[in-house]
Amino acid sequence: MDTNIQPKDWFTEATKRRYNFWEQLAILIGLIIGGFIVTAIIQVAIGITMVDLKNLSNLNKDYLMQVIAKPENFVKVLLMQLLSTLVLMAVPAVLFVKIIKQQPIKYFGLNNRISTLQIVLVVVIALCGLGLSGGLGELNKLIPLSKGLKATFESWEKDYEQQVMIFANMKTVTDYILSIFMVAILPAIFEELLFRGVLQKILIDWFKKPHIAIIVTAIIFSAVHGSFFGLLPRMMLGMVLGYIYFYGKNLWLNILMHFINNGVAITAMYFATRAGKNAQETINETFPLWVGAVALVVMIALLSIYKKVCEKPNNELVNN
Repeated sequence: MDTNIQPKDWFTEATKRRYNFWEQLAILIGLIIGGFIVTAIIQVAIGITMVDLKNLSNLNKDYLMQVIAKPENFVKVLLMQLLSTLVLMAVPAVLFVKIIKQQPIKYFGLNNRISTLQIVLVVVIALCGLGLSGGLGELNKLIPLSKGLKATFESWEKDYEQQVMIFANMKTVTDYILSIFMVAILPAIFEELLFRGVLQKILIDWFKKPHIAIIVTAIIFSAVHGSFFGLLPRMMLGMVLGYIYFYGKNLWLNILMHFINNGVAITAMYFATRAGKNAQETINETFPLWVGAVALVVMIALLSIYKKVCEKPNNELVNN
């Protein structure tokens, strides 16, 4: 498989003549803005069913957080999360591909062949990424900040953690399975469609330097999660996902790795809650820097092996 990225690998010549980089970016941004608007409407519509309409005078952020944290609203919150991610990420990605006159399945590489060895390597890479993420989480804490910035980022982190902890309301196995499906599987699909499937391709076509495009996409991917103290771990995840797609050219491999990352977090919260432990402390746990350093070396080796596997001819790849 040829991993040397040429414009024809990502866009047809007709598409390139019709839409330049800035036009493609404008189309994508416009679709995302539209997604924001529809997402806001969805959240308000579902939110109305959870609040006491007679108590609207006391409507504030703290009250809303208390409402969505109620166990009886767990399924509605999951539905809100699912629909928001769908409308904000997946729909703009698919519409973008249709607008530039491409076939979504082919464009995203969802019909490309995958070998068993590729799948095994992606699983191992995902597990190695957990160690690397833990080490980078510790490194993230060492970034020097002014008092003002630190206070701001801590406020953002508190809001982010409150939102994450809503999904710790898994009281039964059914709740856990539902969370895995709606918070781990589907968001993994939706996010990969937008970030790797569309944005990374646009940036590769513009920069003509895939490595720069992968890094920029990873930075944006990390930033939109709104958590400074998780900036480096998510940036690392975004870069690894970028190379998985760059070498393998099949979004299913990205979805698999992204699902493992999300699924491990959901599973950790579920078992921590069942054991009476603090789920927030469980998912925020970091590893010593040396663990991250070892994981980084292993990750580089694994990606090198993965690249060589993906470079094999298609017929050899399928027969593995």
